[in-house]
Amino acid sequence: MKTREDLVNLGIDGFKADEIMLLQEKMLEQAVKFQFKKKDGSIRDAVGTLRLDLMKQEDGTLWQPKGDAKPEPASIIRYFDLEKLMWRSFTCVDFIAMEG
Repeated sequence: MKTREDLVNLGIDGFKADEIMLLQEKMLEQAVKFQFKKKDGSIRDAVGTLRLDLMKQEDGTLWQPKGDAKPEPASIIRYFDLEKLMWRSFTCVDFIAMEG
């Protein structure tokens, strides 16, 4: 998980850094609706989680981590997309908002 200091060091303002921290914390507990700007400039409405028991594959079985995860750059937030049923990511600077 990113720390507030990591985010501020990337040039993200304090309010947005706090929102990203809250997003990460909530995704560890539940499914969360949020938005970010995609690389093509369009807005992505996402529903994501980091809670393993919510990560179901298309066949209904739970996703199992492979154990060979690579370290992610400080600027990237990864999440399991509950609509696409796959891992996705976005850059911190492109985060827009979280619902609720």
